Amino acid sequence: MIPYIDIHTHVKVSKDIIAIYNLNSNEKMDMKNCSYGIHPWDLEKDIVEAQFELLQNFCKSRSIIAVGEIGLDRTINTSLKKQLTVFNRQILLAEKCNIPVIIHSVRAWSDLLAVRKKSDNKLSWIFHGFNSNKQIAEKLIEKGCYLSFGHQLLSNKKIQDTFITIPLEYLFLETDSSGEKIENIFKKAAELRHICIDDLKKQIYKNFIAVFIKDAR
Repeated sequence: MIPYIDIHTHVKVSKDIIAIYNLNSNEKMDMKNCSYGIHPWDLEKDIVEAQFELLQNFCKSRSIIAVGEIGLDRTINTSLKKQLTVFNRQILLAEKCNIPVIIHSVRAWSDLLAVRKKSDNKLSWIFHGFNSNKQIAEKLIEKGCYLSFGHQLLSNKKIQDTFITIPLEYLFLETDSSGEKIENIFKKAAELRHICIDDLKKQIYKNFIAVFIKDAR
């Protein structure tokens, strides 16, 4: 049976779901598939260097399967310059270790596209909680990026309208910190695309293999 895949979550899930759990810096790693990165919201804390050292260790030891979530957020007080410095550092590390990245973006699509144009396009970027329009989606996909949709897909018409235009081979689904069940998000996604859940599960599993096995060690 093809499992459900939750590409980004802050909640521990049952073992019959393949989930990438976002690890906190002070948390014990007791799950198989974890991500870790320095979130832009944490840059005002006096622990960035310690976090980066921990990230380096995780990458070198292959303890994580994704660097993230990392990214840019234009709605916070931290300067974009500082955010870009830390983000680029993490991207370079991910490229060096060939580990996919999970991206957080708030009103920073053009900034992230500019970084992508300069980076190694062979490395998979997954934009989690995607909530922008079709035009931004097309630009990201042109650069080989994947888009992940979460609980907002259940009720947000604007996001639904964008979602139905995304090529299935660039798609992931997630729960993030919503508390919603991934099964419900898959069900809604399948309804919107007019396909059966099993076919959707097969395609997203194929995408998971493409990103985390092809790119992997």
